[in-house]
Amino acid sequence: MGSHERVGVFRVFGRDAGFTALYTAYATSIRCVIPEYKVNLDNLIHLLLEEKRANPSNYALVVLSEGAEWEGCAVHEYGEPDAYGHRKKASVAELLADEIKRRAGEETIASDLTYDLRSGDPDFIDKLVALTFSNMAYDAILDGKSGLMSAMVEGCYDLVPIPDPKLGPRKVDVATMYNTERYRPIYANKRGLPIFLNRAS
Repeated sequence: MGSHERVGVFRVFGRDAGFTALYTAYATSIRCVIPEYKVNLDNLIHLLLEEKRANPSNYALVVLSEGAEWEGCAVHEYGEPDAYGHRKKASVAELLADEIKRRAGEETIASDLTYDLRSGDPDFIDKLVALTFSNMAYDAILDGKSGLMSAMVEGCYDLVPIPDPKLGPRKVDVATMYNTERYRPIYANKRGLPIFLNRAS
């Protein structure tokens, strides 16, 4: 980004919930836009350009969940529904990049990281958790149990009932996890929280 002095706009998974974008922003200290909160586009662009100008390499980055929207914008869906009733969404990264160019005259680079992220090599934690989950599921089968899933509960491995689909997707708790003025994760007040910084309700 720095060599081209542009605004980088990245799209990641998150049709209904912004956890992937929020955690990416948390680890990289960049701005993020999540489905749970419609940002003000002029404010977002202002913050990105302010950040770009303050950066010695003259670039700024923002990550968006695929279901993210801003005030006055709804991302277009197209194609036939999949097995879960979901249609494909137009790239919110391309839409935002176009708006930044149109409104601010700034050059942008839009990138879809969804399948790149999914296809990355697993690290130690990925392997440890996946192996433990699969062994727990196998143990449940041997014990004749069903209707359960492997999970992390308060930071510990456990078998829990499969959630009722009527409950819908889990959502980011905006009040405790997302700064609605700066479009960044909230970094304060994490003492006592589990590894993923939220408590499942």
